[in-house]
Amino acid sequence: NEPAQPPLTALNRGAPPELIEMDAAYTRLAQRLQGNERERALLLAGVSHDLRSPLSRIRLAAEMLPESADNLDGVASITRNVDHADQLIASFLEFVRASAPDQKAEGPVDIVAIARQAVSRFERGPQELALQAPASLTLQRASGLLVERLIANLVDNALKHGAVPVVVSLSSDGDAALITVADAGPGLPQVAGLKLTEAFARGDASRAVPGVGLGLAIAQQIVLRLGGALSFELDARGHRVEVRLPFTR
Repeated sequence: NEPAQPPLTALNRGAPPELIEMDAAYTRLAQRLQGNERERALLLAGVSHDLRSPLSRIRLAAEMLPESADNLDGVASITRNVDHADQLIASFLEFVRASAPDQKAEGPVDIVAIARQAVSRFERGPQELALQAPASLTLQRASGLLVERLIANLVDNALKHGAVPVVVSLSSDGDAALITVADAGPGLPQVAGLKLTEAFARGDASRAVPGVGLGLAIAQQIVLRLGGALSFELDARGHRVEVRLPFTR
């Protein structure tokens, strides 16, 4: 039996049979890739989730040890390492979620309100972390959760690897909203910064800071999902990460 011909679409109606088959083959390949990516995300999320159960048991066992001077340092060390491992798993899960192909936009989002929430959670004084923004700035089709995680990851990265003060600025530029996170640190050249948006990439200066190199990778995945662009700037004023997100998509 001859293989069934792919259905005609507005793109290939009236085209030569070879072109129609090529278009259908490309569509099938794209669908398989999406399916593989979805399965990979589910597998990694499941593994990360399962790792938290033994960590919880380790923490509980440490907390139930008899209180004594001999045990205090050991219990504190176990707890610190469990907390660190839990944070790494949380970062990994967040990266998987940000990369998931079926993440959907939700609707209009006031990114100023979202930014206020994200900044307030760091509990830093205005001399260390400040927000400069208009009364409101709305993306017509976005996910509030993704925008919040985007800003939080950029601020966290600046506080960990840059230098205070860190300033989050929101503004509009034509058909896009601009989110800028600036710090007083030495920063990164454009090429080096883009390299660090790859998963698990870490700069030499950040080796002593706890983490696995997912903060900027998560930010990059979110920006791509929202149809925007991320760039790095370095000048006499310090280091800046700039995100452009379209008001409409």
